Order: sequence, then structure tokens, then C-alpha cells
Amino acid sequence: MSQYSLSPQYYETLKQIRKNIETFDDIPLEEVRRSFKNFIPTTISDYCIVDEVKLDEKYVIKSKEYLVDKLKVYEDVIDEKWQCLDNNGLFGEWIKVKDMKDTRRVVLYLFWGGYCMGSPEVSRSLTCKIAETAECPVFVINYRLSPEHQFPAQLCDALAAYLYLTNPGPEAGFEPFNPKQIIFSGSSAGGGLAVATALFLRDADLPLPSGLVLWSAWLDLTSSMPSNWDPEMDKTDYLPAELGISKFKLVVSMSTEFHEQAKFLEEKIKQKKTKSGRPMLAESLGNLPPILCVTSDPNKFQVPKYATMNFANSLFKNPTEVILEVYDELFHCFQRMIPDKISEFSIKRSCDFIKHQTLISDESDRKSLQGINKTITAIAISPNCEIRELDEKYLECLNWENIGVVPEVEV
Repeated sequence: MSQYSLSPQYYETLKQIRKNIETFDDIPLEEVRRSFKNFIPTTISDYCIVDEVKLDEKYVIKSKEYLVDKLKVYEDVIDEKWQCLDNNGLFGEWIKVKDMKDTRRVVLYLFWGGYCMGSPEVSRSLTCKIAETAECPVFVINYRLSPEHQFPAQLCDALAAYLYLTNPGPEAGFEPFNPKQIIFSGSSAGGGLAVATALFLRDADLPLPSGLVLWSAWLDLTSSMPSNWDPEMDKTDYLPAELGISKFKLVVSMSTEFHEQAKFLEEKIKQKKTKSGRPMLAESLGNLPPILCVTSDPNKFQVPKYATMNFANSLFKNPTEVILEVYDELFHCFQRMIPDKISEFSIKRSCDFIKHQTLISDESDRKSLQGINKTITAIAISPNCEIRELDEKYLECLNWENIGVVPEVEV
């Protein structure tokens, strides 16, 4: 039994999530997507309002222009269909706190779901809390999902959302947000997409946001990090440890056509070794705005020393400031699942980071939120909200250098 105090509701929630995931194995992906609403709270806070919007096509067109130019080297491994929008366009939603004064900061939130499921609607329990605690609006883009839409469709939509915020037309109804007042945030796959978007902005020499807040970010799509191969992970999380997330591949088979095309592109990408959609394989994670990386014990963490080293082949050699918070014994993306004190604690710390980063006007005066002049500040946090230095068991990932190299195992 753990020495920490997690509420009975936490364990009941974990049990229910596992039960729901087990039922996904033989269910078509369309049905899985619909069923999300049955076990993920979609209620809107009494203090917030939701404003659903359709983005003008010009933002997507501009985003495509940037991507086509920068991804020419990968054009032979990219499905051209990514440039075709469906569902009558690109949509998103604003989460705003009622009667709150305009702070001129905004959070661009990218939802979770393994790139194949999820939506702004099923993220509302978390995005409402962010809006209330960070005291600013949250914009959630309804980016396209796989397998119908292959890479870089999701990156295109995230970039279009950023262009919408920074250079809105008259139809948007708001003044442009200064990039220094924008925070990228995301959970799981959305966290990986947030980093991928920031990396693209950096590489394209476009203005970067003021910071990134990542919750259990999926940064290593090769599933090569040690925790993905640790059977102990199954005991405290709902994500299966066996072969990373391979058990979820069954629900991704929406149709033979999509599955075969995705498999074909996967093999070509492996040969090409493209890195634009896989942040952990970038030559450098340097020259990015400060990152708050929040993860939980079973996942260990996915921003090791690689974030500030291995720059030999890169133009970007300025180390990125990273604050790493590892939460003991908690499951993947716990903040959006349980109304526990540790969730509130984590959300508040993240929103303090948001406020801090968007209040800074002079980058030369930038100081760590933790008050420590380090490139990486790493701490562990117990379910009792007690902060301490990382334990020995966590330090393995800080020295992990075989990123992208999947161990040989028997299947």
C-alpha cells in the first residue's frame, strides 16, 4: 500500500478507465470516439462560457504554405491528402470566464487522444479549470484526426490556430495576441503536438509563444523510452506497458483503406527517418521558450538531458529552460480525470507558470519560475503535494540516450 493519500475516488476512476479501455478492443474507432462522451466529463463550469467558431480558410491556406515550403524534403513520404479539409472547414472553441477582465494573455490548448480520438468538447473539464485559474481565455482547436488524416494535417491545424491568434482578420472579432502573451499547452498527444508546433515555428523563423505547458506529453512516438517497456507500469496506470501503446492499435483500424495507407506511409517514413512529427528525434530542442513538463510516475518522463545537448548538427544551440515535475504514483493525464487535491495542485502550479511567462516583458530579465538558475529544474511531487528532489529511480531517464532505438523483445 502506498504511503501517500489518494482519495478512494481516484482508485475508482482508474478502475473504471481500465474497464472502458478493455471494451475498445473490438469496437470500431467511430464508436470509440462517440463513447468518449459517456465516461469523460463534458460539463461546462458555471463560471465559464463556450464559444464555438469556424476559422476562416485563409489561416489554413497560410499554414499550408509554410508547411509545404519547409517539408519539401519529406514530400515523398507524406500523403498529399493532408491538404484537403473536410467537415466544411476547421473549427475550434473559446473557453472564457464570465465577467473576467481582459489580461491579453491566451492559452492555445491541444487535446489528447493518441491523434486518433479526442475533441475540444471532451477536454472542457480541464480547459475550464485552466481558464479560471490562469485568468485568461483558452482556445482549443479541433485538429484533424488519424487515420483519416495523416501527418502533417494535425501540425497544419495547430499552426493555423496560432496564425488565427496572432494575425486575426476582422471576422475574428478580437485584436491580435502578442506571441509573448501566448502559451501552448497540451495533454498526451496534444502535448507532443504543442512541442512539434513550437519546433516548426522555430525552424521557420516565426515568432514563438512565451512558453509551453505539457501534461503527460507523448513526445517519443517510437515508444523507446524505458517506462514504455516496464511491466510495473500496468499496476498504476491505465496505459498498457506492453509494447508501448500497441494495444490501442486495434481501435485505430477504422477501415482497410485507411489502415493500409497508414502502414504504407509508416514504412516509408521509417526509411526516411523524418523527425518533424516526433519531437524527441529532433536534432535539437534548443532555442525554444521555457517548458513546464508535468508527468506522472508510471510514464517517468520524456524530456531528458537530450533537451539541452546533442546540438552538434543543429543551428539551435541555446539550451531550452525546462521545469520537470514528476508526480508520484499518478496515472497518465490525471489532471483531467479526477477532482482530487493533487489535480488542483498541479493545475494551479501550471497556471502560475502561465501567468509568470506571460507577464515577462524583457527576456533579458527572465528568471526561472523556481528561482534556480538551471537549464533543467527537476522535482518530484507526492500525492500529498509535498515537493522534493528526484529519487534515484527517476534519474535513469535523465541519462537515457537511446531515444528512438526500440529494444529487442519477444512479442
